[in-house]
Amino acid sequence: MKTPADKTVILTFYSHPMKDLSMRWKAQLTFPANADDETAALLAIVDGGGVAVPSGVFEFAGVRISVVDGAGKLRCGDFVRGKHNPSIWLHRPGRLPVPGALTFE
Repeated sequence: MKTPADKTVILTFYSHPMKDLSMRWKAQLTFPANADDETAALLAIVDGGGVAVPSGVFEFAGVRISVVDGAGKLRCGDFVRGKHNPSIWLHRPGRLPVPGALTFE
């Protein structure tokens, strides 16, 4: 994988709609310019109120990304290997897992 030398790529994900706003989430995965397979893409994830998710696991591209204080990392090469795995979930302690989807903003 190689991102453009002059362009950051951001993927945005939203949870499926939930009545309880605290169960909702938004995640952004940022691939820096000129990234290769060894580069870390940075994950930022907030709940439905815009507060950083304190802890959990974001499941994406066949990888389980640890989330601490609303942040996590994914090697770009891991994204490439799992890009055809459709599962997107946020698992938080003491809560049911909530699925999500890639979206365009």
